[in-house]
Amino acid sequence: MIDHAAIAAPTRAAKTSGPAPIRLSSLRAGAVVRFRGTELDPASCDLLRALGLTRECQLTLCKAGEPCIVQVRSTRIGLSGKVADGILVVPYAHEG
Repeated sequence: MIDHAAIAAPTRAAKTSGPAPIRLSSLRAGAVVRFRGTELDPASCDLLRALGLTRECQLTLCKAGEPCIVQVRSTRIGLSGKVADGILVVPYAHEG
């Protein structure tokens, strides 16, 4: 397993402190989470990064299922169920 943690994610999952990552595909619509990493191939990671999914970015799950629709910043992105299953997130903790 290659660890791409040295570059701005999305990356393969890396161990960090805090809550254990969960699969994006396991959440319900309306969930607000932070991107943590992927279990996807490097080419898929590159594509997600180009679409705006970067390490620790905030995601809102707009639609669960197939396709899975997430909002990243002001953009909505449709993901296949397989890709959503490979994306790892943690609950969003409001700071301050």
